[in-house]
Amino acid sequence: MFPAAPKKVVQSVQRILDYDPIFIDTETTGITEQDVVIEIGVVDLGGQTLFESLFAPPIPIPADATAIHGITDSMVANAPSWKDAWEDLVQVLEGRFVGIYNAAFDLRLMKQTHNRYWLDWPMDDRYFFCVMNLYAAFYGQVNQHGRGYRLHKLETAGASCGIPLPNSHRAVDDALLTAELFKYMAEYEH
Repeated sequence: MFPAAPKKVVQSVQRILDYDPIFIDTETTGITEQDVVIEIGVVDLGGQTLFESLFAPPIPIPADATAIHGITDSMVANAPSWKDAWEDLVQVLEGRFVGIYNAAFDLRLMKQTHNRYWLDWPMDDRYFFCVMNLYAAFYGQVNQHGRGYRLHKLETAGASCGIPLPNSHRAVDDALLTAELFKYMAEYEH
């Protein structure tokens, strides 16, 4: 199915697998420099939920963001703030390799949210890896500019691999899909 899947990519994924990674996904108020995380889900390779929480944001959730993930202001009204939930979340993440589909985006939004509460970011970014970039190299389609690989939406990547989980735009569900996609690449045989 993936004739271009380089052995090198599969081997990289298998090496990461040796470290028993966990997978995270976020939902946010948007994509700008003012936006924040309003939901996080963390799962392990076995599909167990390690952390799941909504967060009460310091700004209203725009209608266009709610249209994507379905999270409303009323849903987060009684949720903890990022600052109040951080200690529980960091206990799950600390010292682990963490896979994220589009790590650059999720890490940026997590750091922005952290900064919103005047907190210092304590995590080492080297422990985070991008499953989207790994999948792009695995799929092997050169992008239209001829530099690097074409990126794929999570839903498209999952469907291409025959993974029956939907991309629901809710954090735990999307973290589960990311974990399954990672396992698919790790177990791929030419």
